[in-house]
Amino acid sequence: MARVSGERAPAFTAEELEKLIDGVLPQYMLLYGPPDKQVNAHQKKHIWRAIAKDVRTLGVYHRRSTHCRKRWEYIRRWNKKMAEAQLGMASQRGRGARRTMTPLMFRILAVAYPEMDGCLRASQQPQGGEYTLILLI
Repeated sequence: MARVSGERAPAFTAEELEKLIDGVLPQYMLLYGPPDKQVNAHQKKHIWRAIAKDVRTLGVYHRRSTHCRKRWEYIRRWNKKMAEAQLGMASQRGRGARRTMTPLMFRILAVAYPEMDGCLRASQQPQGGEYTLILLI
């Protein structure tokens, strides 16, 4: 599906997000781990290309590796902010009502921020439910 220059790409679908997350989590330490476990930039580029290729298999849109990497970084930051709000570590700027952490959010936190995941699991157990709407916000 080609797009005209200047036209925005469509939002990631729930299936694309699941495929993206399922592709990144097993490779997380190679991409973002401690320096002794990370790979060089060339190898990271190949990992992101493979993840993008998996996302493209859904046939929704031709996602490039940069689209996937940026979307993952947004998801990671957003999940961290949600976890901080749940733990009461967020700044007091009146962000509205707290949302329940979902099983997928716990999965992301367990890999990306293990120190937060342990604190959250002690204070709140995941209760199931739909997570795709939360990630699309």
